[in-house]
Amino acid sequence: MSTRGIYGLSGSGIDVDSMVKVGMMTKQSQYDKMYKQEVKNEWLKEAYSDLYGDLNTFNTTTLSSYKMSSKTSPMLASSSASTVATATANADAASMSHTVNVSALASNAYLLTGEEKLTRANASDSAKTSIYLKDMLFTEAQQTDLQSKFKADSTLGTQTLVSFDIADGTGANATSKTISFTYNDIFSSGQTLNDLVSKINASGVNIKASFDNTNDAFSLYQKTGGEANKIILSVANDGSDASANGKTLLGNLNLHSVTNTTDANGNRTSTLSSSEINLNAVTTGTSEVGGTQASYTSATKTTRDALLSTLFKAQDGSKSATFTVNGKTVTIDDVTTKKVSDLIDAINGSGAGVTASLASDGQLTVASNDNTAKVTFGVSSSATDAASTNGRSLLNGLNFVSGKELTADTHGASTAGTSATATIDGKKYTSDTGKVTVGGVTYTLNAMGAATVSVSQDTDTLVKNVQSFVDDYNKMIDALNTKYYEKQYSDYGVLTKSQESAMTADQITKWNEKAKSGLLYHDQTLGKVISSMRQALYTPVDSVTSNYNTMMSIGITSSTDQGHIRLDTDKLKKALASDPDCVRQLFASSGDVTTTDADGNQKTTTDYNKEGVLNRISDALHTNLKTMKSYAGSSMETADGSTLGTLIENLKTKMSDFKTQMDAFENALYDKYDAMETAIQQLSTQLGYITGGN
Repeated sequence: MSTRGIYGLSGSGIDVDSMVKVGMMTKQSQYDKMYKQEVKNEWLKEAYSDLYGDLNTFNTTTLSSYKMSSKTSPMLASSSASTVATATANADAASMSHTVNVSALASNAYLLTGEEKLTRANASDSAKTSIYLKDMLFTEAQQTDLQSKFKADSTLGTQTLVSFDIADGTGANATSKTISFTYNDIFSSGQTLNDLVSKINASGVNIKASFDNTNDAFSLYQKTGGEANKIILSVANDGSDASANGKTLLGNLNLHSVTNTTDANGNRTSTLSSSEINLNAVTTGTSEVGGTQASYTSATKTTRDALLSTLFKAQDGSKSATFTVNGKTVTIDDVTTKKVSDLIDAINGSGAGVTASLASDGQLTVASNDNTAKVTFGVSSSATDAASTNGRSLLNGLNFVSGKELTADTHGASTAGTSATATIDGKKYTSDTGKVTVGGVTYTLNAMGAATVSVSQDTDTLVKNVQSFVDDYNKMIDALNTKYYEKQYSDYGVLTKSQESAMTADQITKWNEKAKSGLLYHDQTLGKVISSMRQALYTPVDSVTSNYNTMMSIGITSSTDQGHIRLDTDKLKKALASDPDCVRQLFASSGDVTTTDADGNQKTTTDYNKEGVLNRISDALHTNLKTMKSYAGSSMETADGSTLGTLIENLKTKMSDFKTQMDAFENALYDKYDAMETAIQQLSTQLGYITGGN
């Protein structure tokens, strides 16, 4: 029988467990060696991962920020009359003075309930301040009648009871939406003026609605200023109850237009129109454009494969678009999937006697086949269906006739903002936002009047930026040197599991700190990074057009033999006074050189000697980071295809296989000693039988 687990009962006195442990010592030693190697490589991968992250951040974030013109060539713009105009300048701005004469300011279209406050159709005492839409729309008797009809016919609940349209302009990029409420909305859900606000604000138009309960006022505000950005309220001229109720609701809001004016002293005043907007006004739209030339070319550039939906905003829920060319109908059945090439085919197949074609520059031309007949584009201004609306917007988006567009008949009211107007250095400019950018200077127009804007280099900021670069460079080079020269402790290696079991957690931590120290000591790749950064600083930049072509010439010199640098600000200011562009050239010159071979083929290469310091460092880091990533990856992930990652994976597999072999060898030893114990026991029994127990 087996005696495993109860060794020594035979009287042999053999310590089997100790013998097995002795027998396993060689195997355990081999396993521990692999374990230490695997852990050491994991530590090394972690060290490389940290280094990779630090260098990559320094390259893509820190260095990139210093390459920006706002860092290497900051400009300062000051105004003689900041109440009239202020300005900011970028690196492209010239150091000079500009004259600014502001003749008009930008304003936004704005509608607001007048002094009369809101009107409720329900004149009962209980509804005097009601916010329910039913009270805005209907008298008490009308409400009773409508609710009776609803009870008699429940299908009325989902029918539209109120409808009107709101638009933020008339151009190709304008958005128009229908705002509607059903019987259920008005009577079952009891929707209010706040629900009207929510529907408008969620509709997608560039208009903000609000209801002031305290002052009993409703307002609509166009978010963007300028003449082209409007508030258009309209109802369909279809004789329906929904349209009539929509007109009633809008009318009872008692909306007046708000006009902003500025006096000679620059004081702004808002004036409410004396009468509310006229919802009965009818504006006849434009049904045709063109008709004077035999050929028209779009101002908008596109490609044959571009989706038509990129040229305009399609009406919600509708995919088709229709318009006419020379009276012949052109229909696109799905503007969400059809391309410009499909539009060309549709025009050419319409029988309009024209040919549509796309030039290499992306402009679409529609020309008469006989070169004499005039080309006319059209959509009836009275057509309000979605397909016609899309067709109108598509043609306007292509912009065949400059300054003219197809428009629909408007039944309702419209108010527009105003555009700012300024004459800068003798040339007139307009702006919807009140900001005008000319020659690298952005002017903010604050009031009517005149101002002089002076642009000069912002020397104080530039000196601060250079000092900041020096500080960031030193921080990085010091960190690299710390890793490169970090002391190694040869007496401290990777602890095995059995060694750790005999130590406290604090002892293990302190031991491992020593064991990990110096992992990158004199590492070849790290050494190349340090060397390339120092070389980039001290090599002259040949593309600089002045004598300030080295970092030393602008006051940046070494402060230690390990590459730590310092800045002499007085020397930098002197260099900037002599050559204001020296820092930008020294720091950010691209060094790109284009050559042409005998066959006329051009090739662009980078000349290191002409390249700016920041680009040199960045290029060197990019190269070394690739090498580092190939060897150790960029994270602790081992299955990353890197050399070190693959080595760790292979060691783990080898250790797992060896562990299986160790378990089998250990079992074999126990089986061997088990058999020996059994044999001794049997021998003892036989001996006792022979001697009679004596």
